[in-house]
Parts: sequence; C-alpha cells; structure tokens
Amino acid sequence: MDKSFSRALGAGVVTPVVAALTAVAVELAVMGDLPDPVATHWGVNGPDGFAAAWTVPLMTALTAGVLPLVLGASAARAIRKGERGFTLRLLPAVAAGLSVFLGGLLAGTLVIQRGLDAAEGAPDVLPVLLVALPAGAVVGAVAWFAQPRETAARIDAAVAAAPLPLAPGERAVWLGRAEMTPWALAFIVLATLAAWTGAALMWLAGDTAAAAIITGVAVLLSVLAATFTVAHVRIDATGLTVTSGARLVRMRVPAEDIVSVAAIEVHGLAQYGGYGIRQIPGATAVVLRPGLAIEVTRRSGRRFVVTVDDADTAASLLAAAGEAAHAAQD
Repeated sequence: MDKSFSRALGAGVVTPVVAALTAVAVELAVMGDLPDPVATHWGVNGPDGFAAAWTVPLMTALTAGVLPLVLGASAARAIRKGERGFTLRLLPAVAAGLSVFLGGLLAGTLVIQRGLDAAEGAPDVLPVLLVALPAGAVVGAVAWFAQPRETAARIDAAVAAAPLPLAPGERAVWLGRAEMTPWALAFIVLATLAAWTGAALMWLAGDTAAAAIITGVAVLLSVLAATFTVAHVRIDATGLTVTSGARLVRMRVPAEDIVSVAAIEVHGLAQYGGYGIRQIPGATAVVLRPGLAIEVTRRSGRRFVVTVDDADTAASLLAAAGEAAHAAQD
C-alpha cells in the first residue's frame, strides 16, 4: 500500500471513526446517571440550552464522525488515484483533529453532569473545552507530520486547441453539462441530510438556539448543493457561458476576450484546493470532478477552467469563436 495513502487513511478515516465511537461509548456509559434533560449549551451565566440526553450521542456521531470522515475520505480517495498537494495533506489532519476535539467536547459535557438532579446545576464547561481543544490540536498536528511531505505533480503546459473548421456563414453551438461524481454527490447529500436531521432533533428537543443554528447550516448546505453540484455549459459565437444548477451563478468569457483555448486534465483537490467554483492566483475554475476540462486564457492572462465531457470538441469550437471574433475586430 502506498505510504501517502495509508497515512491519509489512518489520519482521515480511521482516527475519526475511532474518536467518534469512543466518544459515543463514553456518552452511552454515563447515560443512566444523567439528569433529564441535559445541558447542551452554556452561556456566560451557566447552562442555557437543554435537550434529551439521547440527542448528544447522535450529534456526536454526525459532527465528530460523519463530517470529519467526509473530509478524510475525500482526500484519501484522491491520493489513492495519484494526486498530491498541500490540501490533500491538510484534509486528513483537519479530519483527525476535528473528530477528537468535537468528540471530546460533546462527551465531556455529559460526563460533568453525572449525578446531577437537574441540568441547571451543571458546572462550567470551560475545563472540558480546555482539554478537548488542545487534544484536537495535538492530534491534528501529529496527523499532519505523520503524512509524507509531497508537492503537487508538475502540470505540463497546455497545448492550444486547433479552431474547429467552419464554412463561411456556418454557425455551431456546443451544449454540455458538468456535474460532480456520484461519490462526491453522495457525500454532499449525506451531509445535508445529517444537518436537517440534527435540526429536526434540536427542534423536537426544545433547544431553540441550537436548532436555529443547525437549521441555518442545513439551509446553507441545501443551497450550496443545488448551486454547485451541477453546471450548464454553452459555447457559441459569443463565447463561453457557464450557469450553475440553480441558475444563481452565471459566468461568461466573451469570444473577443479569448487568447487561447486548450483541453486539459484537472484534479480539483490537488490543483484548486477543492471542488465547486474555485478562485486561485491566476485562475477561476468550475471544477466539479477530476478529469477533462476546457482551459481558456483571457487577454488579462487569467485562466478560466471548467470541467466538461468531450473537452476536445468544446475547446476547438471555442477556439474558432475566439478566432472569428478577433478577425471581425481587425
């Protein structure tokens, strides 16, 4: 097994699973000694949010288990396919540290309430935080340094696409659809459903403050999922147009602004730090999956990249549109 992959798997997948299961086991072990309801939120004057005790193990599984696991598994999968880079080393470390911090924090809030008659008398949660936070930071740092230090693979210069030959007066339109891979989409759907489940549980438990926050997160995830998991791509004589799935975002590269077009291979995590609409120095990218993409170099020198199937044909037609626009200006 490749060392980079095995270390990322251990940090980003095994550690969250172990941390979440350990935290849930501790919570279940003290369940019989807890008040009903338990304190779930502390303000400056002590506990100010309460919920049924059983909601805490569930929230631990979701936040200390599922969320970090999504981060770590995404990176491990990319590393197994040969991708390398800073982000792919960072994500497993964040997953490991986050799982330990959240698991320790949530389990600790129940442990300090053992033997209480009422949750209103729960002690200050600050000591738990002062243990969980450094523990998560240490585990995250160990996970970071345990992984090999590798730089992203060198990307060869893109070869400009030859313009698609068109007869005088002939018009052509290319329509494409960019979408995330099934596994990435499944992760997003799972995270969104988890957020909505957590929100529903908090509303049922009567913890209004926590319910409102988690509902806001669930709404945000739903909007992001509808907006950034699918993009519609159109190429015609006017240039390139990319529209997000929910039609909330629209990006254009006019034909007269095109210097060159190429079909390239992209890896979102390694090259752009993730998937979706990405901004990095020198480039804007709509990267919804690894694989083929169109790369447009604009007059400013900035690049625009969008992943599509049949990128060679799309790039040739877009190059022809740019060539025709420049000829019309001369």
